[in-house]
Amino acid sequence: MEKKNNKKIMKRNILLSIFCGAILVPVCALAMTDNTYNITIDNVGFAGGEPIDDGTYQLMDTIGEPIVGVGSSANFSTQAGFWFMLNTTLSLVLDSATEDLGTVVPGVPNTGSTIVTVTTDAPGGYDLLISQNHDMLHTGDSSTTIAAYAGTIASPTTWTNTGLGFTITDGTSVDAKWGTNPNFNYAGIPGVDTIFHEKVGYTSGGDDTTIGYQIDVPPSQKTGTYTNTVTYTAVSKL
Repeated sequence: MEKKNNKKIMKRNILLSIFCGAILVPVCALAMTDNTYNITIDNVGFAGGEPIDDGTYQLMDTIGEPIVGVGSSANFSTQAGFWFMLNTTLSLVLDSATEDLGTVVPGVPNTGSTIVTVTTDAPGGYDLLISQNHDMLHTGDSSTTIAAYAGTIASPTTWTNTGLGFTITDGTSVDAKWGTNPNFNYAGIPGVDTIFHEKVGYTSGGDDTTIGYQIDVPPSQKTGTYTNTVTYTAVSKL
């Protein structure tokens, strides 16, 4: 605590540790369906495409596929053949492994950001998920935390209170619920992996999504340094 010009200023240093992960989701078959018909498009050939299972072992095979290979342009990708559908690639990179939110003065929100870059040749695009290991925790007191912001991923809100929140400030096909500059909407970071952004369709090269953080605390918040770990996960979609 500092005292300047007879005014009390409480400072809180915030440091987020950020981790990332990527998950490839293999899909054994595609299908076209409506309420009446179901056409399975799992294999163009003589046989195979569906798993053979005896309860202990599973075999997946195809026989006599006449057309196989990958074709792509800047906006589209065609993966012909059953096995090519299983051979997509996926990577997730963060611009920094840590984000220091600086010194927080009650009533004056601090901000920060992370750029998440996902690269995948999956024709269906990808989902981005976020989670935290716990609320911002005081490094010298295991019972003192800064709560997550009250907004949720399903219903983010304009910033009106205290806590740690996040939003999407830039990216491809960002859902309108996150708002726009300067009126972004915020959600608290959940304790379990939760989808917060969906990119539909093939993209050539890396696709960037910028996540903005905002934090504020009440005057009664204990001084000191607070940290937590935020995890980002990308899941490809075929």
